[in-house]
Amino acid sequence: MLVYVINKNGNKLMPCKPAKARHLIEDEKAHVINREPFTIQLNWDCEENIQNVTLGIDKGSSYTGFSSVGNNKILMSGILHHRLDIKRKMDSRRRNRKNRRGRGWHRKPKVDNRASSKRSGRLPPSTRANAEEVVRVANKIPLPISHIVIEDLLVDIANLERQKINTEDNRLDENIRLATLMRDGFKCIQCGKTECKLQVHHIIFKNRGGSDSIYNLISLCKKCHEDVHNGKIIINGGASGFRDRTTQRTMRGKTHLYENLIKIADLDKVFGNQTSEYRKSLGLQKDHDIDALCIATLLTKDIIEYDRHNFYNITFRPRQTRRQYLDLPQKGLGRVRYQKNEESGGLHKGDIVKVKGKYIKQIYSIYSNGRVAFRRVKGEPDAARPKDCRLLRKSQTIIWQKSV
Repeated sequence: MLVYVINKNGNKLMPCKPAKARHLIEDEKAHVINREPFTIQLNWDCEENIQNVTLGIDKGSSYTGFSSVGNNKILMSGILHHRLDIKRKMDSRRRNRKNRRGRGWHRKPKVDNRASSKRSGRLPPSTRANAEEVVRVANKIPLPISHIVIEDLLVDIANLERQKINTEDNRLDENIRLATLMRDGFKCIQCGKTECKLQVHHIIFKNRGGSDSIYNLISLCKKCHEDVHNGKIIINGGASGFRDRTTQRTMRGKTHLYENLIKIADLDKVFGNQTSEYRKSLGLQKDHDIDALCIATLLTKDIIEYDRHNFYNITFRPRQTRRQYLDLPQKGLGRVRYQKNEESGGLHKGDIVKVKGKYIKQIYSIYSNGRVAFRRVKGEPDAARPKDCRLLRKSQTIIWQKSV
């Protein structure tokens, strides 16, 4: 375990061991400013002798792995669990607006009365939030990050247009092979099988002048591949449009992400096939934080022992909700307010409170009568009145949970 250190002027320093942090706190030379991740701030301006720290990011749509490497060890690693409810909530709001218009409320559709929805270069809210969650965590990591390496794509799309690639042993380039499997959905385009070992077939055979271009390749299972070469199956053509479809699916929001990450530190990009080959050469299993470690060390080839001593699961909580009422009216009550924070004594979802001077709980929900609810734990209260709660810490939008 490491304790992270912030200088008096707010600059991030290299972490220290818990014993040293305890002595600093006991001697009143530092004070605790954060519990998760445990961080102390010095009470004097010390010399800032820091080492290079590289942050590797394995970007995904649902999960993003990261690993901060320095002093030949992992200083911090973890997995970001992205919010997946944004699009669902927006769809619900859109559906409710449509229902209200059907009941006689003649408000124009949102797309017609919002200029920002039509502006050039606009990102969907879910895509923007997904990218900005990575940037927010990178800014919050209590380490002096000097270099960021991020995985760009599973394949190098810029090289897919090459008509001929020189490879050793006349083997197909791994980048092109992965691109073909991605385009075809990792299934045999002849029989549709997915639970099988797939092979890449040249539509025009190489001995007849066929190239290694992705437009001359298709994915087939072993049996269909043998049938094609034995003349039992005739392939007339392959799929097209890979470049456009893949770019639209994988690159939305990437530019926004890179523009913000480069403000933090120098940024380099590597490709997914490079990460995969390097991870296999190190004999490591596939996981988000392991891929991030390989990304961080791919350019330098530093061999760093993998561990999870400073591993965090990171989730995100919305600061507030725009929802005012429940979707359906309640029998005998009509429209019911979704949340009444004005009756909860100023408490909000996510706040850390001490209940009756004994239990430390996090507010999970707030009832319409103002009572606050907690996650159910045997032997502990699952709800309380606001006057029985003492606020310890306001709600955080980034929740760090250390893995034990």
